[in-house]
Amino acid sequence: MKTSEGASESNPEIPALCAHDVLSQSDLFYVHFDERGCSATLGFSRVHGTEGVEFFLRFHDVRDVRVRGWGAPGQKDVHVERATDGTVQVSVSSDGSSMRFRAAGVVLSRERNFLAEPGS
Repeated sequence: MKTSEGASESNPEIPALCAHDVLSQSDLFYVHFDERGCSATLGFSRVHGTEGVEFFLRFHDVRDVRVRGWGAPGQKDVHVERATDGTVQVSVSSDGSSMRFRAAGVVLSRERNFLAEPGS
């Protein structure tokens, strides 16, 4: 999947990286809500052996945000699904914390491959 820094946000497809198994097996290390653009950006990373990937998903027209507690960066149970009303529903949970919101859409805003230390 290509980096889509200037991607059209009207694209109704959800990026393949939003699959539950991909997100829940990645470390969620970055969460940023930007009230100016009503957006939320989530950053994830995965390491397999000596290769890693880091990617950021940007959700636009975010609403109905609910956050309860927050744990350290790491693997969390993450669901990104298209609802019947056309919105994207996001839920993130781990022991003692959760986050939910709805958005009009989502794009892959950045993806980067990197070399990692073995066992990191």
